[in-house]
Parts: sequence; structure tokens; C-alpha cells
Amino acid sequence: MLQRTWSYLLYLYGALISALSPCAPPAPLPASGLDRDQFPRQYLGTWHFIAAAAATPAALETFAGIDGSVFHMGQGPQPQRLQLRAALRLKSGGCVPRSWIYLLNEGSTDLATEGRPGMRTELFSSKCPDTIIVQETDRDYQRILLYSRTPHLADDCIEDFRNQAYCLDMEEFLLIPRSQDTCQLQDS
Repeated sequence: MLQRTWSYLLYLYGALISALSPCAPPAPLPASGLDRDQFPRQYLGTWHFIAAAAATPAALETFAGIDGSVFHMGQGPQPQRLQLRAALRLKSGGCVPRSWIYLLNEGSTDLATEGRPGMRTELFSSKCPDTIIVQETDRDYQRILLYSRTPHLADDCIEDFRNQAYCLDMEEFLLIPRSQDTCQLQDS
């Protein structure tokens, strides 16, 4: 009898802790019933890099010297290819252009990066409008990145991203300063 009561109390304690937990990790974009007429079109266009989170500082080192970034996602020459162009504003003031190709996987919202077979990119929805969370996983790291259609995002949206990162055990957080003018994207 005592063992059954103790077991019941532990169950209630666990249920209470789960109910009070603010953790709600980001929701992956659904692949089932994916409308290829809409995906990836709603993600084409200009995006601003707002913040990043990871479990280790090393996973965020590549962004340490960046003051701001603007990206343009465009349809590639073939329907299963997306061209991503970026203009990175360094804290030193310089601009660095980058570009790469994402490959769409049939029946999935996951993206492969051309030339990087170990890299996996997943798209997640965000509660804030005109934002998206991108999770990058490579051999040495896993991180999530917050992008917005506008260069400045409301504090509650950034805090929501930070909470979602925390739920994924990603306690290292980097807010991109965006204190300088945005670099101009190069034509491809």
C-alpha cells in the first residue's frame, strides 16, 4: 500500500513539473501533405539574420565577427535547387559576399547543402510572423538560427527564440548586433 501511494505521489510530482515547464521546442514544418506549389516559395526573398543558439560556444564562433547579414533565397535553374546569396557585414566594417545552393529533398522540408554532404538543414516554424528558425547540423555542431523579413525584430520574438533554444539544451546565445548599415547583396 505504501509503495503504491509513493508511486502515485511521484507520478503526480512528475506531471506537475511537466505542466509547469515553459519548454516548447520549435515545431518542424510538416512534411506530410506538403504543398510543393507553396514550398519553398514562401521562403524566397530577403531575410535578415537575427540570432543564433547552440549547446557549445564553438558552434557559434563563425558568427562572432559578424555585425549583420542579409540573405536572399531564390529559385535555382532547376526546381529542386534554391540559390542562397548573402552579404555579411563584419564588425570591422567590411562586407563579405557568400553564396551556396540548397537541394530540396522530395517529400521533406529538410534541405541538403551542395558540396557539404554532412550538413543537414531543417526549417522550423516560429510564433512570430515573418520569421523562421533554421537548424543546422553538421559533423561537429548543431545550432539554430533565427531569420526575419525585417532587420529589427520585437524583443518578445527574440525571447521566444531564446526559450526554444533553451528547450533544445542550447544555452549559448548570440544576438547579431546589426549596429551598422546592411551590406548590399551582389547579383548572381
